[in-house]
Amino acid sequence: ELAPDDPADPVEEPSIAESRRHYARLLWESDGILYDGDEVQVGLMAQYKPPAGRVGVFLGNKAAGAIYDISIHAFAKDSDSKDAPLSITESPGQSALPASLLPLAQARIYFDVTCHHVFSTPPTLRISYTQAGAPTVLELQLPITCVHFMAPVTIAVSDFFARWKQLGEAGLGEAQSVLKTPFLEERAGEWLRGVVGGMGFALIQGADPVPDNIVAVGIATCKSGEKFGCLMRVEPKPSHSLTRITVRATNDTLAKAVATNTAMIFDSK
Repeated sequence: ELAPDDPADPVEEPSIAESRRHYARLLWESDGILYDGDEVQVGLMAQYKPPAGRVGVFLGNKAAGAIYDISIHAFAKDSDSKDAPLSITESPGQSALPASLLPLAQARIYFDVTCHHVFSTPPTLRISYTQAGAPTVLELQLPITCVHFMAPVTIAVSDFFARWKQLGEAGLGEAQSVLKTPFLEERAGEWLRGVVGGMGFALIQGADPVPDNIVAVGIATCKSGEKFGCLMRVEPKPSHSLTRITVRATNDTLAKAVATNTAMIFDSK
């Protein structure tokens, strides 16, 4: 019987809720707004070819006057270590940021990202600027997770549950959650398939005996040469406003990251 993992509905400040929605949307879409404040708006555009990717950051001036002393930096946890699981550096050959931005003007900068090993902590984006003599520093979590370095893999329908069983018996990595999904309606399957596909999975049509369920396969690739298979099963129950998500992978951190990302996407819907 399905029951939500967290029956409570916490009350959240509207601005925080909006930021969570922006972040969650970028967990499965390649471009969009990350931050929308009174003075500036920050947008992202990302392209991935595992184990690497390129992320463009766009800074727009929404203030009535110019902003200046602009700096945009991105950094990953333990980035100074030679064993850092994720590296993020400014892309070469691009123009320097402008000294100032007039109202409605926009600046952009690109970063190259490489997944060396599966990681659990997303990188940070730090933006600083001055407007009307007042300096401001923004620190935002970048929606870059190990799931972004996963690519879809198609397998035979008959092979899916055989591999599903093997991963379950191996116990290498599994995560499961039951999420509240009151927004699900009769046509919600299209949105669910878009989310799963957007996270780097290939949907295996006809593998699940329940037509509304979604099963999918992906492989995460690291620059170290490591590759990790990941299987996902989504079981929506619109009549109960609940959906069960089960992820099995050959890496526990990857399985948990897929489940966490999915929960954030559903929670922000």
